[in-house]
Amino acid sequence: MAGGAAIIDVKEPSRGSLGMAEFSVWRAVRQAVPASMPISVALGELKAWWRPVRLPPGCWSEIAFRKLGLACAGPDWRDRWRDLRERLDAGAASRPGTLSAQPDWAAVVYLDWEAARAPEPDAIIREAAAIEDCAGVLFDTWDKSRRHDYDASWGQRIARVKASGRFVALAGSLDLEAIGRLRTLEPDVFAVRGAACRAGDRRGPIDPERVARLAAAAARG
Repeated sequence: MAGGAAIIDVKEPSRGSLGMAEFSVWRAVRQAVPASMPISVALGELKAWWRPVRLPPGCWSEIAFRKLGLACAGPDWRDRWRDLRERLDAGAASRPGTLSAQPDWAAVVYLDWEAARAPEPDAIIREAAAIEDCAGVLFDTWDKSRRHDYDASWGQRIARVKASGRFVALAGSLDLEAIGRLRTLEPDVFAVRGAACRAGDRRGPIDPERVARLAAAAARG
């Protein structure tokens, strides 16, 4: 917030690209920032949610977005994702007077989808467009040890997402140079982790000065 971030994303980077933090961390972050600041939460990968869902009451309170990866999701990923969405919404009672009892979803498309053994990007984009409470699509990388760039084919996919009325968030080890180059794709959100951390270490503490430089780069027309 001090550096000018527009959304606060809660994740546990030691648990992977979309590592899920503990519910207590969600609550602590929500209590630390004003209600006007949107918060998104990472839920890990679909394959990890095979056990019965036990959620604390009100866990979605004042959460704006939730995102779930589809690495190794298998051919029946559509049915399993739909089933999980229904179970998650039914598994956590809301508290009266909350900002959002059921957050919107952000579908996740991995640039390195073949390495992640995730569904083909266009299939996820079509599915996201058909889900009423899917507000946007996050383009990200599964393997954080490698850089994957956005070529012309990704620009076409991004345009299709925007045409469907969903927001577009670009991620994937972005830095100042990448943000400057990718502004022409006109995303709604640039999502960063490592570049916002001290010494560029995605597991390190957030550096507000780095955030300020990233926010300024994202805001330039």
